[in-house]
Amino acid sequence: MKLVNRCFLLLFLLLTAQAVRGQPSCATVPNDPTAFSAIDINGSPVTAFCVGQPVRFVHTDPTADSRVLSYGVLPGVGTTFTTSTPRCFPPNYLPYSYTPTLADVGMVTVSELNNVIGNPIYYFRVYRVYDTPPPAFTVAPCPTGQALVTITDAAYDTYSYTFQTPTGPIGPSPIIRGPGVISVPAGATSITLTGKYTTNGLCESRPSVQPLTLATAVVPALTSLTLSSPLPGGAATLAVGNLPVGYLYALQVDTGSGFQNVPSVPVPPGSTSLSVPGAAAGRYRIARNDYCGTSPATSPAIGTLSLTGASARNRNQLLLTDAGSPGTSYTVTRNGTAITTVVPISGGLEDTDVLCGSRYTYVVTATQPGGGIAVSNSVAITTVSALPPAQPRLVASFNLNNVVVLTPVLTTPALPAGGSLRYSRTAGSGAPTDFGTVPSLRAPRDSTELAQLKANPPCYTVALVDVCGNTSPASPATCPAILSASAADPDGSTAALTWTAFTGPDPILPATYTLQRLAADGSVLSTLAVTGTSYTDLTPPTDRQVVRYRLQIGGAGLPVGTFSYSNLASITRQLTLTIPTAFTPNGDGLNDVLEVKGKYLNDYTFIVVDRNGQEVFRGTRRSETWDGTIKGHAPVLGAYVWRFQQNNEDGKPFSATGAVTILK
Repeated sequence: MKLVNRCFLLLFLLLTAQAVRGQPSCATVPNDPTAFSAIDINGSPVTAFCVGQPVRFVHTDPTADSRVLSYGVLPGVGTTFTTSTPRCFPPNYLPYSYTPTLADVGMVTVSELNNVIGNPIYYFRVYRVYDTPPPAFTVAPCPTGQALVTITDAAYDTYSYTFQTPTGPIGPSPIIRGPGVISVPAGATSITLTGKYTTNGLCESRPSVQPLTLATAVVPALTSLTLSSPLPGGAATLAVGNLPVGYLYALQVDTGSGFQNVPSVPVPPGSTSLSVPGAAAGRYRIARNDYCGTSPATSPAIGTLSLTGASARNRNQLLLTDAGSPGTSYTVTRNGTAITTVVPISGGLEDTDVLCGSRYTYVVTATQPGGGIAVSNSVAITTVSALPPAQPRLVASFNLNNVVVLTPVLTTPALPAGGSLRYSRTAGSGAPTDFGTVPSLRAPRDSTELAQLKANPPCYTVALVDVCGNTSPASPATCPAILSASAADPDGSTAALTWTAFTGPDPILPATYTLQRLAADGSVLSTLAVTGTSYTDLTPPTDRQVVRYRLQIGGAGLPVGTFSYSNLASITRQLTLTIPTAFTPNGDGLNDVLEVKGKYLNDYTFIVVDRNGQEVFRGTRRSETWDGTIKGHAPVLGAYVWRFQQNNEDGKPFSATGAVTILK
């Protein structure tokens, strides 16, 4: 019997589908709220949906044939299946259960097709889908058996709370949105908040749970107070800590009449930093209490430390306005580095280790007896002095263009403000001459022709002139090494190198020399250590027509990691070309092709022409040889003329011509 029913149902559905396919358009689409309804898993009608709670749909007429009812859900208002192709069927036949997801939150349209043969009717209804996130709230328990509950959630219409205790839950009890004080039963460990919608009582939130444990009371910490500018008027930044949630905190200041709250600067729990604009001179602290006012405590106080400065008699004076306690110890940083050269003076400290015209930035830190640290505002002072600056040093080095570059080395990283560097130059045995004054650390250049420099090797010095007009002693003379290179044999297979000795920046210390072999782009091919002032290179690169050399020099007082370089010296070896006068392209494996041979051949043009001047072969590299054929035809015996052209590595052109005969 069951088998017969199933066969009947299948036949019925096939007939229905065929009938529908024959219809050119969808049925009428009334928005009839009475045509069908949604029910929850308990069979109760619902007017709105909830995320995660399944619903199913039933036709209002209980006699309707469920086999011809199909349902579908689409997001939006009035979004139906009537525009779908090839037909407007909602895709789900009964039984069908729909479970909303977060993607459905908002409005959805449920469609029903009552697909009765000959009279199909399409209905739809619009439902709202609610999300059920845990409601947001905070709990501030107090030692007096109460708690401040603050509901910040705005999603739900009503709320209730339940306490969890070792003996079971207590509640629920209604509560309104916002802050409110409630009594906490003994032993309660947590409180659960539940939210509900008035439009859909089944849409209940996923409960949100908060513990009722009050954090252990700790003494607030105020570890440092830093000023941005001198007082009065400067802002202060306070580093704070030990401010657990569950307590109230306030910033207090004592300007001479006792501690008072600073209401303009709130102190939220968990804060690590506070900003006090327009801070007053005085002692600051953090006060703590619980929400019921039963556990007051304060942090140790830190007094403000305001700093101003001046310069006189080649000394920088740091004047302090200190609200700290007796027994305070002080440290000073200058340009970010701690110094110990300051000495106490009336009203502050004095730094004697300074240079005229130099600008220094100071910060004073006071470690107070309670352990707190007061950090002053920074102050910049330009030193006034009548003493000469420290002697600079100088590095002379050639660049790859054979130009001498002078690099000054000062005792300070930067040139003092308003200072300048005065250079001098000595050529050979001549007297020193002025080589220019530069108001920066920019490296001057000596573009004298290399031939002149070789004829009269130069040396250089530099002196520092500060903004006060004081001039340092001139640096020791520094003389760059000048390198010469020549071929030691006719074909240039060895190179003879000589150079002048490098001097400075410290002429007492020895120099170390490293000979570099360079490529055309200046990259280093190989190196070897050399001594003295000459060297014969027995193994220069064999694949380069131009061999380039340079000396890298260390020691001699050069700063660590800094080198001086000699000029670039090179030798150019003669290109050689060997082309036979005849060849026999007869296939016997001997002298079958015309080859270009020689040394330092690269990017050349080799052309062969016949007696009529017609080009019969062209090659640009040694792997390209001529087998005597002309446009695929067999070799023609006779004489041919060849022409060879190439630019040497130094840029000079080279060309040669000759004749070659094809023999039988």
